[in-house]
Amino acid sequence: MELRTKSKRPGMDCYTDVYFDQCEGFSEHINDPTAYKIVLVNDGSFVVDEQGQYRMITGPVAMILNEKSNLNIVTESKVKTRTIFFKPSVIRDEFTIESLNSGKYDKFLSAVKSDNYLTDDEKIKTAITGDVKFEDDFSNSMIYQDALYLLEFTRHGSEIIYYSITTPEYDALRRLMVSIRIELDDQPDNYWILRTRHFLTSILFMVTADFYRNERQDDIYKDLLVAKVARYCWEHLEENITLSDLLKKFSVNKKTLNDAFNNEVSMTCMAYLEKMRINEAKLQLQFSDRTVSEISFLCGYDDTNYFTKVFKKLTGTTPTEYQKNMKK
Repeated sequence: MELRTKSKRPGMDCYTDVYFDQCEGFSEHINDPTAYKIVLVNDGSFVVDEQGQYRMITGPVAMILNEKSNLNIVTESKVKTRTIFFKPSVIRDEFTIESLNSGKYDKFLSAVKSDNYLTDDEKIKTAITGDVKFEDDFSNSMIYQDALYLLEFTRHGSEIIYYSITTPEYDALRRLMVSIRIELDDQPDNYWILRTRHFLTSILFMVTADFYRNERQDDIYKDLLVAKVARYCWEHLEENITLSDLLKKFSVNKKTLNDAFNNEVSMTCMAYLEKMRINEAKLQLQFSDRTVSEISFLCGYDDTNYFTKVFKKLTGTTPTEYQKNMKK
């Protein structure tokens, strides 16, 4: 299947190399080798296998996948995705996957030129200041600016990048993706391709200029049991999860479970669950308008006083003080 959208308008015999897919779970085309992908995941969670190590991802999250991606889902829960497939030539005709991988545009895709483009004096300056001025022939070029849109697909040495995103970021990205879907499906007038490209570049700008600052989801485990238990705890964080509940659900004894967690994260399973709850509380205190009491219940603490005690023990400050400082 070609991941492109053909015009349905009379007399408009053309197409755009942009394709939209929305589904429960992940698109069947997620590992297509002919396109870049931008994936928006709701508040579900999933575990991926990365060459024998397991990464737990919790939504909302944005994902960037290039043509080499091999997303291997081990387990998932309540995951719904919106995916934009596109070829880089949508941004600029000469931007093909082959040309971007050839090294031709490497000097555009880095804040500092690669060693191949540096003089000995520039290498010394780079080591000291971390900065080298771009050559005049492309420092003001539109090619340079357009190449920046594709920075996240080429610079990391990784085929899949995960970005934790806030609720406002999720909403903004969702609106842009819905706008693309409407343009591709309805094609209301002859400008539908132009608007599709506009919404796509708006998404790419968010990814390049904003998401890189966000903490990547780097919870990686060697033990699949730890990954599965951790995912379950994230999914049920607001519930009263007991150790006996986990032992029964995953058909494991206490020693095996705690040994697995101690080997992975240097703490017991329930200590790790408590760390998860407090980390989520910190995010809620920083980015939401909920009260401390509401956040306490959201993170699985029925007793706000006990929540405050645990929070201060792990962070050195009370939830109220933390929220006040973060709002500043």
